[in-house]
Amino acid sequence: MAKRKIYRLNDFFFKNLMGDEKRSNLTLRFLNLILNRTEENAFKSIQFLKTEQDPLTKDGKLSILDVKASVDDKTFVNIELQVSRQNYIIERSMFYISRIFSEQAVKNQDYDELKPVIGINLLDFGLFEEIPNWHNTANFTVKGIEKPITDCITMHFLELPKLKFSDVKKAKRLEAWGAYFSGVSDEKELEVLCMNEPLLKEALSYEQAFTNNDEMYRKYQQREDAIREETTKIRLGEKRGIIIGRQQGITIGKEQGITIGKKQGEREKAEAMAKEMLADGVDVKFIAKYTKLSIDEINALKVNM
Repeated sequence: MAKRKIYRLNDFFFKNLMGDEKRSNLTLRFLNLILNRTEENAFKSIQFLKTEQDPLTKDGKLSILDVKASVDDKTFVNIELQVSRQNYIIERSMFYISRIFSEQAVKNQDYDELKPVIGINLLDFGLFEEIPNWHNTANFTVKGIEKPITDCITMHFLELPKLKFSDVKKAKRLEAWGAYFSGVSDEKELEVLCMNEPLLKEALSYEQAFTNNDEMYRKYQQREDAIREETTKIRLGEKRGIIIGRQQGITIGKEQGITIGKKQGEREKAEAMAKEMLADGVDVKFIAKYTKLSIDEINALKVNM
C-alpha cells in the first residue's frame, strides 16, 4: 500500500498530535520554543482542557477546533490553526483569549489573581505583509513604550509561508517545527531537522501510526472534505459575483459591472464568515462589527443554519 499523505495543519490531526496527554512533551516543547522559555522558566507540565466543539458538528458542518491548555503556573494557552485567510482572524483570536481571561473572574478570583492567557495562531498564509518576520507577537503597550504594560493577554502569529532558510542544517529549533508543520521539507530535510530537534522524530513516529490507522485516517479525510467544501463555497461566491458584475457591465459599463460583482462576492464571503462565527458561538454584535452585515441579516442566517 502506498504511503498515505497528510496535511499536518489539518486540525483533527493536529489535535491528536499536540492535544493528547500521551504526547504532552511535544506540546510543551513547541510552547517553550515559541515563548522563548528555557531551563528554569520553561513550562514543565501541561493540562489539556476540554474544547467546546468537535471537528465536525452532528450535521457535518464545519466547526472550530483548537488546543486549549493550562500550564504549570496556571497560565492558559489557546492554539488555533488557520489554513485560509480570514479578515477577522485577529479579532477572533482576541475574542477567544479575552473570553478565557474573563471567565476566571466568574470563579470569584481577585483581579491580581487572574492568570495570563496566551493565544498562538499557526497560519498557512501571510498576515502582516509589511513585516518580513514569520513569528510576530502582539500585546498591550503604551505608544512610545516598547515594554508591554501587562502580560495578561498576548498573541503570537506564526506565518508559515514566510519561513525561509538557505541551509536546513542551520535551522533553529522553532524553525524546524515550523518546517514540519508547513510540509515543505522532504524526507531527507526532515532527517536533518530531526538532528537539530530530536523530538520531531516522535512527531513523525506518531504521524506514521496515525496514517496507518484506518479509522483515524477516515476522520482526517472527513475533516479535509469539510474544510474543502467550506472554502470552495467562499471562492465560488466571489467568482459568481464577478461574473454577474461583468454581465451587468454589458449594459451599465464594464468597470461598474465588475465593481458590483466584487461587492456581491464580498457579501457572500461575509455571509460564509458569519455562519462560521455563529457556529462557534460568537456574539451577533461582534459578528456584525467585523462582517459589516446587519444584526437582522445575521439573525436570518442563524435561522437557516
